[in-house]
Amino acid sequence: MNSLYPPALNKGDTIGVMSTSCHVDEKSVLQAKGFIESQGYQAFIHPQTYAKCNQSAGTAQEKADAFNELFASPEIKAIFSSRGGNRASTFLDKIDYGTAKINPKTLIGYSDLTALTNAIHAKTGLISFHGPLFRELETHHDYEQMLSILSHETSDIDLSNCQVLKGGNAQGKIFGGNLSVFQGLIGTPYMPDLTGAILILEDVADHISRYDRMFCHLKNAGLLKNLSALIIGSFSNMKDSDTNPFGFSLEDIILEHTDGLDIPILTNAPFGHADRLITMPIGANATLKNGTLSFKPLS
Repeated sequence: MNSLYPPALNKGDTIGVMSTSCHVDEKSVLQAKGFIESQGYQAFIHPQTYAKCNQSAGTAQEKADAFNELFASPEIKAIFSSRGGNRASTFLDKIDYGTAKINPKTLIGYSDLTALTNAIHAKTGLISFHGPLFRELETHHDYEQMLSILSHETSDIDLSNCQVLKGGNAQGKIFGGNLSVFQGLIGTPYMPDLTGAILILEDVADHISRYDRMFCHLKNAGLLKNLSALIIGSFSNMKDSDTNPFGFSLEDIILEHTDGLDIPILTNAPFGHADRLITMPIGANATLKNGTLSFKPLS
């Protein structure tokens, strides 16, 4: 499927906010609204943002309705989720993908939002962005880099400080995000075609043995064998058994499950749940060369 870039996000544009995953407190949303408006943007807080249904921000249908309304609105130029958490995947089957395709706009988020950013491209070709959540914007370390990507001012991402497990250059579409959420798309119509892709992965606060299982799942499902590159971000707050340590490192796991693949593999890239979260375009055609990830053309 051909990639479709959303229009650039400019000062004065209106950002739509909803809650795709867990429910959120009003104070943090209003604080973020004040910040983004001080930066020259407008913010529309959709009423669904404060919905609650157990841990979730309302029902799957409430989320889908808000999502579809924001995509259909000509005044909304970008959609941010208030926060991550769980249950973004529950409304993938209720999204009006036709409306999203004819009303392309910036969709950005990470963690649980991995389900949405990859599904949107799989169903429409629209490029979205692996980047911060709305309530994080005021303290986001890579805020300026995010704006330069969303405003189309730059199309280069510096990865020169990454650890190189396997060297080389690559070209392909960028997909991925949070490992545990992404591997949950396997076998569904919301998994993009990874043939020739540059796969980016990160995760947080899970057991290293489970990460091994997830990478093994990707391999056994045939999703790693045709990649053009693998870029690993932070796997922060990783857990292990106190009584019977797993013994394999994350690097061991990656090398084992990519054994035989002649592709560049980078680790310690500056994205994930740790201090750094650079914004990266999901679905964009990109080139990895000499420590720089470049995606063109911009539209």
